Amino acid sequence: MNRNAFNIGCWLVAVLWTAGYYASAQILDDSTKLVYGPHSTRYIEEDNVIYNDITFTVIDTSSINTHRWSKPEKSQYHTQDLGVSGTALRNIYYTMPYLIGVRSGYSVYVPYYKSIHDFKYYDTKSPYSRIRAAIGGRNRTVVDVGFNRSDSSNFNIGLDYFNYNSDKQVSSKGRNDRLVKNEGFDAYLAYFTNNRKYIVMANFSRMKTNAVDQGGIDTLGTNLGYFDRDAKVRLANASSEYLKRTYHLYHQFSFNQAFQLFQVADRSYEYSKFTDADLNTDGSYFDTTYFSTEATNDSTFFETFSLENGIKGSLGPLFYSAHYRYRRYTFTWGTGDSDTLNFKNQKPAGDGIEHYIGGRVRYNFGDDYQLYGGLDFNLNGNQKLWGKLRFKNLLANFTTQQYEATYLEKAYLGNHDYWVNDFKTIKALQVDGSYRLPMKKIGFVTPELSFTTVTDYVYYNKKAVPTQIDGTTALLTAGAKLQINPAKLLYIEAEGLYTTVNGTTTEAFPVPQVIANLNVYLHGINFNGHLDWQTGLDNHWKSDYFAPDYRVSTNQFFIQDRFNVPAYLITDFYANVKVGRAYVFFKFNNILGAFTKETYFAAPDYVGKRSLVDYGFSWMFFD
Repeated sequence: MNRNAFNIGCWLVAVLWTAGYYASAQILDDSTKLVYGPHSTRYIEEDNVIYNDITFTVIDTSSINTHRWSKPEKSQYHTQDLGVSGTALRNIYYTMPYLIGVRSGYSVYVPYYKSIHDFKYYDTKSPYSRIRAAIGGRNRTVVDVGFNRSDSSNFNIGLDYFNYNSDKQVSSKGRNDRLVKNEGFDAYLAYFTNNRKYIVMANFSRMKTNAVDQGGIDTLGTNLGYFDRDAKVRLANASSEYLKRTYHLYHQFSFNQAFQLFQVADRSYEYSKFTDADLNTDGSYFDTTYFSTEATNDSTFFETFSLENGIKGSLGPLFYSAHYRYRRYTFTWGTGDSDTLNFKNQKPAGDGIEHYIGGRVRYNFGDDYQLYGGLDFNLNGNQKLWGKLRFKNLLANFTTQQYEATYLEKAYLGNHDYWVNDFKTIKALQVDGSYRLPMKKIGFVTPELSFTTVTDYVYYNKKAVPTQIDGTTALLTAGAKLQINPAKLLYIEAEGLYTTVNGTTTEAFPVPQVIANLNVYLHGINFNGHLDWQTGLDNHWKSDYFAPDYRVSTNQFFIQDRFNVPAYLITDFYANVKVGRAYVFFKFNNILGAFTKETYFAAPDYVGKRSLVDYGFSWMFFD
């Protein structure tokens, strides 16, 4: 980070601190006039309405862990990116897909997208605005702005905008030489009639990602190493574009508490494009060319529309619902009509219709005991059955499902990639649970256990081509979380996970055997709650493993055995401060790297975050 950026950061912290102090003093001294604030701003989620639980939650105003602003940090490094915030992302641990039917297969930028399940619908009493920004070293930034307005407790509208940018960290031409840009916006509303006979919730979300695909660092034929800022990269002219937008509507009409009608309508659109403007320069990266030897221009489109109608209600402690869902889809290959390799005659049908029936139940055995269950059955043959138990400190989950391979896994033809597959459906079973054990008066420890079996799993092999396992693989993860307050102001949060993989083709599930996180910090609240602060060391470590590589032309992670990503300790020093309604944070990333002049590998040939200074702020307004 240069001196000017550091000075600006210090000035910004000072301004926010001063403004927050006076805002706090004003609330303290003139509370009869300033009646609106975080205490009067509440939200509800769609799931609450679905389960007839019309309970609003007050917004969180804690300063705890606000220094974690990138996706891997927020996930406790349970995700893998390409070493720079905003780049392609995957879950390290196997995760069942939410949909059991047809999916596009493009998922690496979806974690940055605000999905229909992420929306919060507010009751603000007054206009509510917020701005959050993280300014990372070497021009990595996140800006998130939101506005909400209620004309009464029954109606609210909201607007959000976010921007997730990162410059190139190697082979850069200078400031604002972008590596990746994620930009999106959304709008949403909620309306309740006075007697809550009718409720409607709707949202729209859009995100566009533009990413430069460098293909990783190339150390061959050069005296520059992986950690040199001028290191050579494998691609100079390649880039990806991903666009996603969704429209969502939920509404219900209540005859009484025992019987309601509801309807859900969704429309989605996905567009993915890969280009390389100069294969004369970049051609050595690709092993095959099917169309042009000069340039690459591949694209796909995926559109869906679904309409769900159902009934639901509450009969004392029992909640029930039943539904029928109609879903229409269209997948279009940019090369779909090409005669190359007879693709147009071999590829699967690009459109179709799915029909689903299902439902869900919940039974409340008092405040401490809840039992959930649900079924979603695709009349084409796939199904999903799940259950959840909450009993005091015990939480247990069970899911079994059969689901389709993605469109991209079934067939693809681009300038550098081709396949047509007739895959069987994939079967998965997952059982997990945790139990929170109090530790006298200092905190608690939570043992966790997860067991998963996957049959006929589809993955991208060492040639970055999808293939299917003929058999079953079992994954077992055991661990614990610790949260204690052993001394005044001193807090310790820790997590340790151990994973084993057994069965058929275990290499298809690349998981580090051990992941460990340790956050040791001081935390205090002073001046009648107007000053909330936290400072400490945030640590992460995972054992060495063959982390998946990344195929830029198809935007897919694939397994490899040439590069064993070594274990590495990431230690960040941070300070988070909240004064009134203003938040600021400061973080020194990767302390170890400041001494070694090296860093970790996020993926083969992709290095992780270096020793950089980040800072940021957040501010809420209620008028």
